[in-house]
Amino acid sequence: MTRRTLFLESFAGIAGDMFTAAFLDAGLVDPEAIKAVPSLLGSPEVIVEISGTQRASAHFTTVRVIPPGGVPESDHHHVGDHHHEGGHHHHHYGALVAQLEQSELDPRATEFALRVFRLLAEAEADSHGVPVEKVAFHEVGAVDSVVDVAMAGVCIASLSPDRVLASPVKLGRGTIQIQHGTYPVPPPASARLAVGMPVSPVPEGITLPNIELSTPTGLAILKALSPQFRDGWPGGTLVAQGSGAGTLDLGSYPNVFRVALLEDEVGAKDTELPTTLEADTTLPYERDRVVELRCNVDDQTGERTAWLMEKGMAHGALDGWVTQALGKKGRPASCMAFLVRPQDLSALADFLLRESSTFGVRYSTWNRLMLAREEELRETPLGPVSYKIGRTTEGEVLKEKPEFEDMKRLWNGE
Repeated sequence: MTRRTLFLESFAGIAGDMFTAAFLDAGLVDPEAIKAVPSLLGSPEVIVEISGTQRASAHFTTVRVIPPGGVPESDHHHVGDHHHEGGHHHHHYGALVAQLEQSELDPRATEFALRVFRLLAEAEADSHGVPVEKVAFHEVGAVDSVVDVAMAGVCIASLSPDRVLASPVKLGRGTIQIQHGTYPVPPPASARLAVGMPVSPVPEGITLPNIELSTPTGLAILKALSPQFRDGWPGGTLVAQGSGAGTLDLGSYPNVFRVALLEDEVGAKDTELPTTLEADTTLPYERDRVVELRCNVDDQTGERTAWLMEKGMAHGALDGWVTQALGKKGRPASCMAFLVRPQDLSALADFLLRESSTFGVRYSTWNRLMLAREEELRETPLGPVSYKIGRTTEGEVLKEKPEFEDMKRLWNGE
């Protein structure tokens, strides 16, 4: 069985335009399909310009998104309650989601783009301390970002690799000026998106003291792919490779992001699950991939198991549970299980092997359908209570429930 591996190399960081440019440079996506993205999004006045450029005496491909009567301006995000500031219109997260859902893009491209924008919105909301629904994007930056993300979706949908690997990311150094002021690199949203990713220092060949190498959009695209990170290229036959150049010229150091497609033969038992999700359902729910990590213990105290479960959640687990079992030699045993994001697997597996009595852990990757979740603080006769609300991606409320900690506070008369 032939396995197709997509390797993503952040040679000088990653940005949305560089991601698509690399696919174009490698011949992995049709240029006409990329140029058609704005029209499929309902914005035919936006132009996608594909051209070549020189970086460090080598030729690479570049992509520019040109809004009506404007110049490209990537990854400029704004958060606030209002729609206008300084004469500029802002697009809220919900409006961009609606634009993607109503587009004529391939459903697989739409699904991927929605995942990327959800990650972007969550990072922005977290960094500004506001609900996701309050996240808004500056008009020019919004046009740029939604097209960049949609183009990335078209690239992934056109390739559908069996697995995705990536090199450690390069974030940058110093400070940069963004809409909210002067911030250290990486700025807040980028820093949140990079959590769980291995990071490399700025290469010695890049001499600028203040530089952002990876943008929020680029990091969100990478995170949405849930790649396995590694140093160096994987094995296999190199089928295609290409590099997309960023807008900044770094002199003798090529400012590029590189992709490579490799193929190798594997047996059925060795074939890994696809890293990208297939649009095999039209159900209106969010989708992602999670890893279930398990181990059996029959020589560990109940106190130790309880402590491990508590610490496992602190290590990034999404959920955790213990089931009772009858182990070998008739011993009562406990099966400890955690649900984690792919990027958190290594840390939690290492923790369990070091701190529990088990000699081994096992894990499986699962596709997951989820309700879109949000929190809402409501006033009640007994005081404010936070409610968790579950919606479809179309906005239909399916269920809601008060948060346990708030209910416990009320039950305690606090």
